[in-house]
Amino acid sequence: MSASTGSFRSQLSTASKHLSIRFASSIGLRLVSTIVLTRLLAPEIYGVFAVVLVYLYFLEMISDLGLRSLVLTREGEVTDVFLKTCWTISILRGGVILLFSMVLSLVFLIAQNANLFAQDSPYSASVLPPAIVCIGFAALIQGFETPMRFMSEREMAFGRLTAVDLARNVVTLAVTIALAFYLRSVWALVIGQIFRSVIHVILNNVVFPGPKLAFCLDRESIRVLISRGKWVLGQSTLTVLSQSFDRIFLGFVMTSTTFGFYYTARQLVDLVPQFLQALNNAVILQVFRKLHESTPEDFRRNYYRYRLVLDGAAGLVAGGLIIAAPLFVDIIFDDRYAGVAPIMQILSLSILIFGLNILQNAFNAQHRFDVVTKLSIISVLSLVGGLAFATFVLDSVTAALFVVALHRLPEAIVVTYMGHRRGWVVLWREGIIIAVFALGALLGWGVVQLAELVFWQPVG
Repeated sequence: MSASTGSFRSQLSTASKHLSIRFASSIGLRLVSTIVLTRLLAPEIYGVFAVVLVYLYFLEMISDLGLRSLVLTREGEVTDVFLKTCWTISILRGGVILLFSMVLSLVFLIAQNANLFAQDSPYSASVLPPAIVCIGFAALIQGFETPMRFMSEREMAFGRLTAVDLARNVVTLAVTIALAFYLRSVWALVIGQIFRSVIHVILNNVVFPGPKLAFCLDRESIRVLISRGKWVLGQSTLTVLSQSFDRIFLGFVMTSTTFGFYYTARQLVDLVPQFLQALNNAVILQVFRKLHESTPEDFRRNYYRYRLVLDGAAGLVAGGLIIAAPLFVDIIFDDRYAGVAPIMQILSLSILIFGLNILQNAFNAQHRFDVVTKLSIISVLSLVGGLAFATFVLDSVTAALFVVALHRLPEAIVVTYMGHRRGWVVLWREGIIIAVFALGALLGWGVVQLAELVFWQPVG
């Protein structure tokens, strides 16, 4: 093993430790937040907040030029002028998001006055239009984040990143809980989100010093941002449709309470893939850049070593949740949130597919954004077409939930086939996830049996 390879592996190991601490603490705080806030706030409040967040996410993604990934993958030295241009573009993007938040707010207000929404729909809540405007201010504030944070990620120096994110999450949680205790409304969550953006920008600008940031629109830097960012923008637009169309669509066909159940279930089920994705986002491009320098045999061997941890975590959690979700929900929530459990059981299937789609990052590392865009199109078509069929033909919310859980499976099959043709993938090894899933289900069954023996009585 060469010195450079050993150094990279050591760097990757250290980074993984920091990231594990960072995101494990984030998950722990998310669980604490869920346990406390759901006892202070009713499910229908979460239904309205879910609508607010999904439109913020939608606007953020369709305006995403991939500034972070461009800094991480930029060849050669990252100049101060390039960083200043990235910062300027980020602020302008935040202003655009705020502007469109106002437009959306006006559209929903007009629709409400025309009685276009069902009385029990989250879209009929009078608080929705002003909440969307306020959440747009959070995006504007977030735009002032220093790009030097991305430079720390580029160098895989995650110690300070971990400390900053942990401090931000702890303070934000404390403020949001205090707001929920006094307000008992969706405004506690909205104001908490704005506060999160403020503390995030302050901490990052203090902890990650760099060149004095100033308004700058360098022509060459903009050319680079546009030439690569156009593919990122297209991919991000497709990604947001794939990841948020379900919440936009189901928000119209569910009541506020049921949609609150769905939002809460998604929040919990997504913890594992979000944790794994966060780990991957920090190191995956660097990993695949190294793997592309090796032979196909070395690529396969190291790729499956990397996948082993991902598939192990995803399979065990998915199998465990599909059996033990009712126990989990009963422990965490009060009786008002019992409807979360069956939704969690179905959505847990989505965790299984996580590892299969990691391979598309190999194309990102080669700057083959066209391939990733085509894969995203498959995912979007599967989701939109599936939800339309489940709702309008089958008239089944349960079928719609299965579509949400499995809509990325066609994308996973295609990218696996493409990887196999390039010699990156061994097809029989992809079946290991099924065995791990079965083991997770067995462990979940054991936990449920033990709980019933000791303290738990399942409903019904």
